[in-house]
Amino acid sequence: MKYILIILTLTFSFTACDNASQTKKNKQQKEVLNPVEGEVYGNKISEENIYLASSLESELKGKDQETLKLEGTIDAVCQMSGCWIDMEIGNNEIVHITFKDEAFTLPKDVAGKNAVIEGIAFKEIVPVDQLKKAAKAEGKSQEEIDAITKPKTEYYFEAEGVTLK
Repeated sequence: MKYILIILTLTFSFTACDNASQTKKNKQQKEVLNPVEGEVYGNKISEENIYLASSLESELKGKDQETLKLEGTIDAVCQMSGCWIDMEIGNNEIVHITFKDEAFTLPKDVAGKNAVIEGIAFKEIVPVDQLKKAAKAEGKSQEEIDAITKPKTEYYFEAEGVTLK
């Protein structure tokens, strides 16, 4: 009788542990309906509610940050490890994109490719004095430094997923 109780206790323990790990796996893998087709890095992205990258400025108007899906052309890629990308948003502006928790990287040869990204977009207003200091550090002429008279809005994005199309 003693051995039967031990065997039953061990059986229930193993079953409980297995169910807990299965539940954890299910929580980590969200099912995405209608995923964007292409090479997926990070989380899969659904086809719904994707904005053109050129609309980022208007989507953030009056907000500090917003959870979005954007589609656009990759302008530049980190050539050390593929740990960030820049995407064109129009008017000679870019959005600088990093990957949440550095969970993934992209190939270094994806500049010029079309991509869909999903995550949190935010903006930062860079004051004039900081812009002038940066211009001086870059070796710009005094004339170029004096021409800086307005703060600049810079756009950033922390992506949880990227799909290359």
